[in-house]
Amino acid sequence: MKPLVALAAGGTGGHLFPAVALARELMARGCRVVVHTERRGAQYAQALDGIEHVVLPASSLEGGVVAKAKAVLTILRGVLASRADLRRRGAGLMVGFGGYPSFAPALAAKSLGLPLLLHEQATRLSKANAQLLRFADGLATSFPQVAGAEGFDPQKIFVTGNPVRQSILEARGDYPPLGEDLPLRLLVVGGSQGAAVFGRVVPPALLALPEAIRARLQVSLQYRGDDGDAVAARLRGAGIDAAVRPFFDDMGARLRDAHLVVARAGASTIAEMLVMGRPAVFVPLPHGGSREEQRRNAETLAKAGAGWHMPEAEMTPARLSELLAGLFSSPTALPRAARAAASLGRPDAAARLADAVERLLEHARRD
Repeated sequence: MKPLVALAAGGTGGHLFPAVALARELMARGCRVVVHTERRGAQYAQALDGIEHVVLPASSLEGGVVAKAKAVLTILRGVLASRADLRRRGAGLMVGFGGYPSFAPALAAKSLGLPLLLHEQATRLSKANAQLLRFADGLATSFPQVAGAEGFDPQKIFVTGNPVRQSILEARGDYPPLGEDLPLRLLVVGGSQGAAVFGRVVPPALLALPEAIRARLQVSLQYRGDDGDAVAARLRGAGIDAAVRPFFDDMGARLRDAHLVVARAGASTIAEMLVMGRPAVFVPLPHGGSREEQRRNAETLAKAGAGWHMPEAEMTPARLSELLAGLFSSPTALPRAARAAASLGRPDAAARLADAVERLLEHARRD
């Protein structure tokens, strides 16, 4: 019987969804799997359906002396709980997906002498992965170059890509044709931390577009404000076919049909757009712990020709409208960027990551 593989993932979808994708790939290969997460991750009940998972106490080490002391105690409790579960299940390997909730399970695994494989979704190692790298037996990356991994044995680095949700893989299709008589489809998604500013800036930017573009424009705008119906009415009054909703439950189909996306630059969002082969205007979060990560992601993809980087401080209605008008007026800019995006996408990322897991398991058995 194959040994059980444990996966540790933080409570955000960006960390949990890749872990779930790997879990399902490993289960399809006959492996037993358990996911160690925290209470936020456990709330993704539909994603975790059919997957054994354990909810652990977790805490960030940010804050003052008292907060750090409390966090250390919480992490220690997480290590002990994770260690007990790993021993009970007879785990053979741990895969860490970043985020502070992955820290305790990774330490628990190493305390038991288990191999540790880290997966990095972004172009720079996360804080958790950077601190855990010294204990790692392997590093799986989403991009060929990852800042912060210098000095780690290149023979232990696996470029796998970032696994995406099955619903995204199943919705993949060719880039939609462009033509003077065909619709122009724009998808605007801000995620849990970014939809508000898009709701403020995007509508006036669209209203300022030339009439010929507005007449062809079909917009899907994720917006969680109370005036969503009024925003939609303003856009429709200007001749724009607009769907304004707080959440789209058919994201795969909307992403497939889009000619262009306006989005944040989180690793999970980027992975889905690259797998789908869709270009984007990337607007990184301007604050918070993921600010630098998102900026680097946006800069990397813009340099690769897969999209355009627009810092939020520079995203005025006039600037965004000018960029959109130029892109929608060009017969080549968007298809060229779509090809660049598709060249970076790895729809087989879950399979590649599962291969890396099996290689480390085999190596551990030989030792």
